[in-house]
Amino acid sequence: MPNKFTAALKNYMAKSDVTLLLLSLVTAGYGMLLISSAAKDTPKVLIVQGAAIALGLAAYVFITLFDLEHLSFLWKWAFVANLALLSTTYFFGRGMIEWGNNSWVRFSLFGVETGLQPAEVGKVIYIFTLAAHFKSLGNGVNRLKGLSQLALHGVVPIAFVYLFSKDDGMALSYVFIFLVMAFAAGVYLRYCLAGLAALGASVPFLWTYVMSPYQRDRFIVIMDPAYKLDSVGYHQYQSKRAIANGGFWGRGLYNGPLTQGITGYLPTKQTDFIFSVACEELGFVGGFVIIALLTAIIVKCVLDAIAMRDDRFSMLICLGVAAMLTFQTFINIGMNLGVAPVVGLTLPFISYGGTSVLTMFVAVGLVSSLKRHYIKQAFVNAVDG
Repeated sequence: MPNKFTAALKNYMAKSDVTLLLLSLVTAGYGMLLISSAAKDTPKVLIVQGAAIALGLAAYVFITLFDLEHLSFLWKWAFVANLALLSTTYFFGRGMIEWGNNSWVRFSLFGVETGLQPAEVGKVIYIFTLAAHFKSLGNGVNRLKGLSQLALHGVVPIAFVYLFSKDDGMALSYVFIFLVMAFAAGVYLRYCLAGLAALGASVPFLWTYVMSPYQRDRFIVIMDPAYKLDSVGYHQYQSKRAIANGGFWGRGLYNGPLTQGITGYLPTKQTDFIFSVACEELGFVGGFVIIALLTAIIVKCVLDAIAMRDDRFSMLICLGVAAMLTFQTFINIGMNLGVAPVVGLTLPFISYGGTSVLTMFVAVGLVSSLKRHYIKQAFVNAVDG
C-alpha cells in the first residue's frame, strides 16, 4: 500500500503544476505568519485560516483530477447557479454596519458561527462560465448577437453583486475580469474601449444617484487625506503611519507599535490592512516579499495561458484568474498606501478570511487542472500522430 501511494503521489506531482502549488502554499504560509502577529490575542483566527488553507489544498488536488474542459458544456447551468448564489446576500446578507456592505452570509456550523462570502466564490464561477461562453461563440464574438449575449453575461452578475450586497469593490473586480477576458478572447479593441467609455460616462450618474454618502467619502479621502480623519479617513491615515514606522527592516515581528496597539490602533489589520502589518513589522523587505510572491503567481498563470493559447477555454480561465489576482493585489495594496479607496478587497492568500483563501486555492487549482490535462492530451496526440 505505501508503495502504491508513493507511486500515485509521484505521478500526480509529475503531471501537476508544482511550481504554482508551492508558490500558493508559501504565500499562504507567509500570510499565516503575519496574521499570527495581527491577531495574536485571537487564536481562533489562526485556526480558521489554517483550516481554510487545508481545505484549499484539498480542493486544489481534487480539482486537478478532473478535466474541466469536459465540463464546459454545463456553463449555462453554472451561470444560473451563480446568480442564485449571488442573490443570497439580498435575503441573508450581513455586514453593513462593520464594512458598509452586505457581503456575508452568516450561519452556524457544528455550533460555531461561521460565514460565506458568495461573491468570492462567484468570481471563480464567473471566470468558468465566461471562458465557456467565449469558447461556444468561437469567431462570433464580434457579431451583434455574440456581443449582446456577452454583454448580458458580463453585466448581470456584476449587477447582482452590487445591487444585492452593495459591495462596490467586488463589483469592480468582476468588471476587470470581464474586460481582460473579453480582450483576450478577441473582442475588437474598439468595442472594449467603447465599453470603458460607457463605464466612464456613467460615473456621474453612479456618483449622484447610486453610491451612498459613505461610498463617496471613501473616494474623497484619496484626494484629501485629511478628510474625516475621525471616521472614514482614519483607516488609511493609520495604515500610512504603520508603513512609515517600518522603514527598511521593520520594527520586528510582534513588535509593531500600531499593529500591537502600543502607540495607536491599526483597524482591520488582519484583513484589509495586512500589508501595513508586514511593512511596519518587517519593513520594506516584508512588503516586497508579498509583492514578489503574488507577482510570481500572477506571472505563472499568464505563462500557463500563453502555453495553452491554442486552447481558448484553458487560456481564458488562466487569464481570468490572473486578472482576479492582479486587481485584488493592486487595489488592496493601493488601499494601504492611500492611493485606492478602501473597498474591502482582501490581499490574495495573505489576508485573513476563510472564503477568500479557499477561493484563491480553487482558482489556481483550475489553472493547474487545465495545464495537467492539456499536457496529457498533447502527449496522447503526439503518440497517436
